[in-house]
Amino acid sequence: MRSKEERIRNILDERTERLANRRGIAAEPAEALPRVLVCSAGRERFGIPIGSVAEVLPPQECAAVPAGPSALVGLFGRSGRLVSVIDLALALGLKPDSRDHDGQHFVLLRYVQLPVALRVDRAYAVADVTPLGDTETIGLSSDAVTGHGKVQTGTAAPDRDETVSLLDIERLLRSFLPSSSVSGV
Repeated sequence: MRSKEERIRNILDERTERLANRRGIAAEPAEALPRVLVCSAGRERFGIPIGSVAEVLPPQECAAVPAGPSALVGLFGRSGRLVSVIDLALALGLKPDSRDHDGQHFVLLRYVQLPVALRVDRAYAVADVTPLGDTETIGLSSDAVTGHGKVQTGTAAPDRDETVSLLDIERLLRSFLPSSSVSGV
């Protein structure tokens, strides 16, 4: 029969060995989840990469652009520059939500070439999303939707599903920008 001290030492040795073995197992590095601004447009929810967002603004009065694309809402002035406003729903080929314009927001983008804002029905919150493995685009024919994600933090819109369509801003704006810049001018 072992003494009390031997049993205690044996228990401590076993615990030490288990702890030492746990340290030897390399923990997988946690992959950073994409952060997006969750917003709605045309009865759908979208995630705009937070690195593409400069500011969320209340809607502004816009000057119309004659003969412009239907998704181009117009222009407004900000810090001495004209900002083009694009309706996100129309740009994606969605039917705009028929609600009042009271709750709408303009999402001013960090875009180097031209000052651009997206008109959305509502900007909810910044959230982390876990990308989903699906390849469907929920009926959207736009190549600007790169996939879907599950909202992880907060309640971006408690009355809606927690899945968002993830947007690629470069692809979204491609059709609204000049196809090439003229060099030497």
